[in-house]
Amino acid sequence: MGLLDASSGGLAQLATDCGSLGAAISGTTPSAALAGTGWQATVAAVNETNADAALAARAMVKRMHDMASDLTTAGAHYALNESESAGDLRALITGV
Repeated sequence: MGLLDASSGGLAQLATDCGSLGAAISGTTPSAALAGTGWQATVAAVNETNADAALAARAMVKRMHDMASDLTTAGAHYALNESESAGDLRALITGV
């Protein structure tokens, strides 16, 4: 596995983007269920497809929101690690 070149700002932006994508996905809904007609098999297939699409959209939204949360946490930990490392280096330089 290679090295990760990241910044807390980049991780924060990616978290924001994931949250925005999740919101965009959750704003899309399949068309309403069709009323029964003479084409019952077609109506049932369309309704089942719409239900499957809604289920998939909910799963994608959850995954995007979870990813945004994980990226926010990772960014905070990254920034804290960088700050602590800078402090350690300052202590070495000043001999404290």
